[in-house]
Amino acid sequence: MSQGKTSMQIHQLWQYPVKGFGGNQMPLAKLQQGGYFPNDRQFAISIGDEKTATASDGTWFRKAHFLQLMSHESLAEYSCRYDDAANPRLELLHHGTLCLSIDPAEPADCQRFGNFFFTLLGSKLRGKPRLMTMKHQAYSDQSTALISIASNASLDAFAEATNTKPDSRRFRVNVIIDGGAPFAEEGLVGKTLRCGDALLLVKEPVGRCAAINVDPATAKRNPDDYVRFMKAHFGHSNLGIFAEVINGGIIRVGDRLQPA
Repeated sequence: MSQGKTSMQIHQLWQYPVKGFGGNQMPLAKLQQGGYFPNDRQFAISIGDEKTATASDGTWFRKAHFLQLMSHESLAEYSCRYDDAANPRLELLHHGTLCLSIDPAEPADCQRFGNFFFTLLGSKLRGKPRLMTMKHQAYSDQSTALISIASNASLDAFAEATNTKPDSRRFRVNVIIDGGAPFAEEGLVGKTLRCGDALLLVKEPVGRCAAINVDPATAKRNPDDYVRFMKAHFGHSNLGIFAEVINGGIIRVGDRLQPA
């Protein structure tokens, strides 16, 4: 991709407050230097194992300790919104309809959130699930704070090759951009981009896992292994890139990404 000629523009911004669940679109995001996407993966719901039951909030665990699409595909039916304003609320929606709204600072509310999924999935869990919170980090699979970016062209290429509908929710990407050829964003690795008021250093491609086998529209698991398919069809199983925020600032839908 020719960085001087190709125009890249933010098409959508997505926040996924609870690990493994659908998220919500945002018109803008205030990025912090060295930080994660705002409130992204700030919460996670444990599978009820002993380690998470006794851990203090803010303790990081691998994703195997939490509800996730790889093991609980029905989660695709749910999405979450989080507003951390003066009166913080974490909302759970089922197919877009609000079914639970809590204050995550209230232990009784957090217990209600966990109880909801104990009722729903109790037989598939190790014990009683627990809503857990990260205040300054995230329940990310990466050891460093990064945001994810992918192009509509890459999403379209995956959809065409797999005979599915383009849907960024399958890949849980924070920043969806227009512009460029399929998978051309990987050519940005090592480059610094200006976006709105922020500066981003592109670090590495995003390697995909079995979570992409779950259709976000139907909550059904495809019997085909899309990771294996991507490797055979495209020669890799990457979709999107990770970037580090090296200068914070506000980014908005419609902002252009340009070489710094």
